[in-house]
Amino acid sequence: MKVRSIDINRDWLFGKGRNNYVTEDNAIAQSIATRLRSFLGDCFFAQTEGIDWFNLLGAKDQTALGLAVSTTILNTDGVTGLSNFNFDLDSITREFRITYGVNTIYGDLESQINIDLEV
Repeated sequence: MKVRSIDINRDWLFGKGRNNYVTEDNAIAQSIATRLRSFLGDCFFAQTEGIDWFNLLGAKDQTALGLAVSTTILNTDGVTGLSNFNFDLDSITREFRITYGVNTIYGDLESQINIDLEV
């Protein structure tokens, strides 16, 4: 698996040929992070992709939120299983923290994603 690298602002990187791509576990980790930051219906060519963040974060149903996030992780290309999963919403800093471990086609991967909800 190979995907174009993104910078700290989540913009695609260009100008360095093959050095602008990440492969294997790094590509899967980047794909998971990108998919988790996507809003439902936000992409004109993939209207059913993304998470319904507006409705799920405002609801008190933590089960539906966890199911949406874990399903998004599991449906990412290259992911074969979910070994651990946890999320936490900090109402003071308005940060949504997702910690996960996945089995991939390249091996095991553990990561944490922080989504800043302050807009």
